[in-house]
Amino acid sequence: MEPHVTAVVVNWNAGDHLFQCVEALLAQCHVRMDVVVVDNASSDGSVAQLDRVDDRVRVVQTGENLGFGRGVNRGVEIATGTYVMALNPDVKLACDAVAKLVGYLEGHPRVGLVGPRLSDAFGHVHASCGLAPRLGDEICRKFLLHLIFPLFKFRNQRPNKPADVGWVTGACMVFRRDAIKAVGGFDDAIFMYYEDVDLCLRLKNMGWDVHYVPEAEGIHLGGESSKQALTCMLVVSESSYVYFIRKHMGRMAAMTLVVLRPVEMILRSFLWGSLFLLVPNRRLEAVARLRAYWILLTRSVSV
Repeated sequence: MEPHVTAVVVNWNAGDHLFQCVEALLAQCHVRMDVVVVDNASSDGSVAQLDRVDDRVRVVQTGENLGFGRGVNRGVEIATGTYVMALNPDVKLACDAVAKLVGYLEGHPRVGLVGPRLSDAFGHVHASCGLAPRLGDEICRKFLLHLIFPLFKFRNQRPNKPADVGWVTGACMVFRRDAIKAVGGFDDAIFMYYEDVDLCLRLKNMGWDVHYVPEAEGIHLGGESSKQALTCMLVVSESSYVYFIRKHMGRMAAMTLVVLRPVEMILRSFLWGSLFLLVPNRRLEAVARLRAYWILLTRSVSV
């Protein structure tokens, strides 16, 4: 029998991307698919478009924006597949991607979670996996050295062959349902960002492996929901970051990075202020980012 996979798509005002994502999931070959769309109180009519698809799609209305991790957890609660896929609605997978990911899991019993190769609309491959973060790397990040040496940012990678990695992006991942339940799912305390790295590290701490499988491919347009509230999402991201660092590296590490936050915010403000002046078509984004950096620069932080 074909393996049974439940895909959990967390939606917040993703527009037409949601329908395209679900359509690509239902077209997957060599697997039995059903889809759970967890809708975080969208107001753009994106869920209504799903009336055009079949009864393999279930919609869970949360009535509020739970964030990504809690949204996936809600979907996992009603998932029936042996394997569960979590993905963003702005991801469109190749027709054999899920079969390749599940086939890899079936051939590697110690692997609890896998992620595919993701590219943007122009074919540029994202660094959608990496090694576990280290404090030294994160200190370098505060000085924006990762913009010069991208290796510093969670040591992101783009392997050409299947690889054992520290984490894969939550934009698209497939995991064993029993493995995700064993670790308690995503951390509900993380609204958005870093919940994927946190989950992968916890799985590895329990003895599971996390692998990147580039033979499975998809297109990720990236940040379609976040772009609608960029200032807020940048502030939320920093809060998630501090929580994540304290959880995995300890309070002293988190305090060290918080002390360095003003340096990062000033450097980022200078960078985006320059883009505002020099690149007219980036001005809206620059304004949203500069507003977020000011909030983070002036906000008191408890660790």
